[in-house]
Amino acid sequence: MADPLSLIAIGAAVGGAAGKFAEKAWESGERWLRERFGSHAAEAQEQARKNAAGFVKQLAMRVKALEDQHKLNRERIGATEKHPQFSALLQITIVNAAQTDDDMKHDLLAQLVATRLVSANESTVALASQLASDAISHSTRRQLMLMALSSFLEDMRPRDPLSVEDYRRWLEIFLQPFINFQFNKIDARHLVAIACASYDPSSNRNLEVLLQMKGGTHCIGATLNDLDFVEGLQIQWDEGLAGVFLTSVGSIVGGLTFNQIMGRDFGLPQWD
Repeated sequence: MADPLSLIAIGAAVGGAAGKFAEKAWESGERWLRERFGSHAAEAQEQARKNAAGFVKQLAMRVKALEDQHKLNRERIGATEKHPQFSALLQITIVNAAQTDDDMKHDLLAQLVATRLVSANESTVALASQLASDAISHSTRRQLMLMALSSFLEDMRPRDPLSVEDYRRWLEIFLQPFINFQFNKIDARHLVAIACASYDPSSNRNLEVLLQMKGGTHCIGATLNDLDFVEGLQIQWDEGLAGVFLTSVGSIVGGLTFNQIMGRDFGLPQWD
């Protein structure tokens, strides 16, 4: 974890617009942390500062990657930084990051802020981003995994048409990280409480039909429940997973978590 005093050096090492962005974020962050934790015990203040510093370091790397991919430049970052909604998101996220030393959550929060930098100001992603920041902070790893799985089931499709056999292999690849997933009703209820999902325990959605439709019309009627991963998922589906429906906030958090699990950026749903 980065020492807060070294963050200026990190900004210089990252360089470019991303480095300047990280320096400015930390300058504002220190002020926001004093306002939020100034009345807390000295040890709590120091831990909050270290946690926030770890997040800012990860954010700098995320923004640098977007800059290297020519998805961000100094002008775009500068314009977004001045927008009140983005400034509020950054403040909320630094305070949220300060309250956990979980590197997984820091990375998700960094993904969220970096994604907001490349999103239009009045887009669904932008307007839901503050709630998504709070949701990441207020979720357990198991709940984040639930959102990632639900996001895959609801939002992901093969980018190109696949034959039934290729689609079966596609499912095996993308369901493999969830082989040990176990559904817990309290997780679904918690997601409702933090505006990430609705939950209908009486839902009778058919998993195999849902998966067939993901593959395209030519996959309707294809046998999929003989796959080991689908067979295991069916058990969790029947336990109540069928009744989980993500909100826009849950889709953002689930999509970011899925990206993290797979180590690739699959983007977020195109709502606008």
